[in-house]
Amino acid sequence: MKFKAVLLIHRYLGFALSMMFVVWFLSGMMMMYVTYPTMKYEQRLQRLPQLKLEQCHIIPPQIKDAKRVRLGMLLDRPVYRIDQQVIFADNGDTLPGVDTALASQIATAFAHSQPASVEVLHEIDQWMAAHRSQGYLPDVYKFKMDDAAGNYVYVSMHTAEVVQMVNARQRLLAWLGPIPHWIYPTILIRNRPVWSQVVIWVSLMGTMMCLAGIIMGFVRYKRKRGMQFSPYKKVWFKYHHYTGFIFGLFVFTWVLSGLFSMSPLPLGKSTKPKISIQDNFVALPRNFSDVKEIQFLEVEGKPYYLGWKDGQHTQLVAGDKAGSEPFERFDTSIFHIKGKKEILATYDDYYYSRKYEKRLPVLRVKDGDTWSYINLSTGQLVLQEDNGARVERWLYHGLHSLDFSFLVYKRPLWDVVVWILMLGGTMVSVTGAVLTWKWLKRKAGVR
Repeated sequence: MKFKAVLLIHRYLGFALSMMFVVWFLSGMMMMYVTYPTMKYEQRLQRLPQLKLEQCHIIPPQIKDAKRVRLGMLLDRPVYRIDQQVIFADNGDTLPGVDTALASQIATAFAHSQPASVEVLHEIDQWMAAHRSQGYLPDVYKFKMDDAAGNYVYVSMHTAEVVQMVNARQRLLAWLGPIPHWIYPTILIRNRPVWSQVVIWVSLMGTMMCLAGIIMGFVRYKRKRGMQFSPYKKVWFKYHHYTGFIFGLFVFTWVLSGLFSMSPLPLGKSTKPKISIQDNFVALPRNFSDVKEIQFLEVEGKPYYLGWKDGQHTQLVAGDKAGSEPFERFDTSIFHIKGKKEILATYDDYYYSRKYEKRLPVLRVKDGDTWSYINLSTGQLVLQEDNGARVERWLYHGLHSLDFSFLVYKRPLWDVVVWILMLGGTMVSVTGAVLTWKWLKRKAGVR
């Protein structure tokens, strides 16, 4: 009788969440290879024309105190994109606005196809969930393109640039992977606080259900000896007991780590990179070669131009004196941040990428419990974490993605291990869902 409450917790939470667990595991297997379709900066660069620096004649005063300044192309003219404002670099005029005709030209040049239809959006739709992290406002023209890939192209009404492009294949895979896995329908991603609470509470109930199931699994095991340790005679109960006994701990840690992805407890802080812009840029660089966009940066109180050729190749030029020569990366001596400094040519456990997308080398600085990582190719702080944030990294990514350094870079070993565990979790969830279905049929009097 003393375990009856635990049994009831597992049973009734299982009735409520069993199908959700099936969806989580199936979509999780898809997410081993599929991500949410967000157009990354390097993907956008691939489709941009080269910057015509010879047509750039002014540095506008509006750059002072701006959070973000970029110099690129708007069709065949160079423009400054200063936060959400567009200023032509050839004559200093401000772009008065982006109408449908101009947006259509931008979409056509970017996607190399013609628009079939257009929709005006003033709030995010299903494919704009990353708009905050990417720094654009949700006022866009959404074009459905007349091409074989079924592309949607989103053009910002403020910066006159393509901020998102997603094709039919990406949309389908997203519905099979990240959208159900993250509980990411449009109605929830438009209201982040509500979405956050939904995920936290569902994950918390799932964690309680798994813990209760593990307890009951061991309780039942003690009542039976030998290989046939399950006391259940009915097939689906027996399968659920066996699979839960083998994979139950993994299911518990996997759901618990999903809960920690929402940072429900204030364990620590992780700092995102920030860019500060001042008005001490004296002259535009004329000796960049083949760059597609230039970003205005401040590094250790001095101005620099960062020219992007593609996602992995950049050049730097000092911005406080004319005629400065381009260079590839900063010397570590210019950084005055306190702590033990070390140049990393390979990833460590906190600055890493399973797909090798993050740039190297970086300068790692350890100051007490704070670790800072500076990208030497851009001079920007790309990661800063304290002890709590590092613990949270293991509780989330470590337990959820198994991205331990001894495993994650050893493909296909990582794939095999994760597939076995995910299939085991799926079997636990499916047997639980079948038991729920049978219980509902009994309650409904259906034979």
